Amino acid sequence: MRSIALRYVARVPILGPLLIHRWDQSFAHHFVPDLQDLHDVLARTEMDGHYWMWAGMLLGWAREGDLLAHDRDADFALLPRDVPLLLRAVPALRHAGFEPVMQFRNNEGQVTELVFRRHDTKFEFFVFEPVDGMLRYFVYGWPPDNLVEVESRVPDQDLTPFDFLGRTWLRHTDFELELTCMYGDWRTPRREWNYLQDDLAMVSIREWINPDSSWPIENN
Repeated sequence: MRSIALRYVARVPILGPLLIHRWDQSFAHHFVPDLQDLHDVLARTEMDGHYWMWAGMLLGWAREGDLLAHDRDADFALLPRDVPLLLRAVPALRHAGFEPVMQFRNNEGQVTELVFRRHDTKFEFFVFEPVDGMLRYFVYGWPPDNLVEVESRVPDQDLTPFDFLGRTWLRHTDFELELTCMYGDWRTPRREWNYLQDDLAMVSIREWINPDSSWPIENN
């Protein structure tokens, strides 16, 4: 709903772009401290060194040296073997105000994404499964009328540390390869980029038959 509202507001002559700019500034005021707190909390748990930055977060760093002004979530990735580490970090995250809100599962029943929320931001951890030298991940069309499961793949790579927003994170070594695989010409801004339609890393799309995204009580 927020994305739809933003699109309508942006079309209002003169006033629309000004309101969007103020909205972006207000969001960023919380976003950076929240990211820093997330980093610091996980650094004190078993998850330290077991997740990395990708997608919109990585794109902002690579292209603009900053967060994307219009991006309203934080994108991280981890391997399937490290999901238990993240689940064991939930009490520490909750104590810091990061509430577990959703777990997405693919049609095979595998957990492919875990989502936390703090303030007005989603912190999304995508599960990247190694397959034939690639990393497989999933995104989903949202109910009730867009139930699709999208499978995408990016090259599997080593991780390397980098400094961003006052903290040291991990990313894939050849970030240009990864961004090109997903966005094509990633150096040209596209605010209307749609993850269900424009991701060049997509390999298949099918009906999503497992749309329950609730977070199991036993994981809390």
